[in-house]
Amino acid sequence: MTLYRSDKLVLMGVMALALASALATRAAFAPEPQISQFLTRLSEPLDLNSATLDELIDLPGIGPVLAQRIIEYREKHGGFKTLEELLEIRGIGPKRFEQLKGRVRLGPTR
Repeated sequence: MTLYRSDKLVLMGVMALALASALATRAAFAPEPQISQFLTRLSEPLDLNSATLDELIDLPGIGPVLAQRIIEYREKHGGFKTLEELLEIRGIGPKRFEQLKGRVRLGPTR
């Protein structure tokens, strides 16, 4: 079973509430580094120039085939220089681009 990004957010919210109610001391509320990194990754836009196949699949409207096309485009062109380059990938039109625009960002190219 694959958990999508939205499912992970809901699951993490439920886990956070359960953890908060189970812990009695203020010091116990400090998140573990791994949990903190995971929550940050979910809330921050995804870097198109370093995202893995699984991370891309978690984006709305992106399945395994489209995620693979994004990676192939990235490898062929040496990374994304602008977000608008997503429109050059078969299967990503203006509507899907608008859905993705706030959820992705560009980090350094490799």
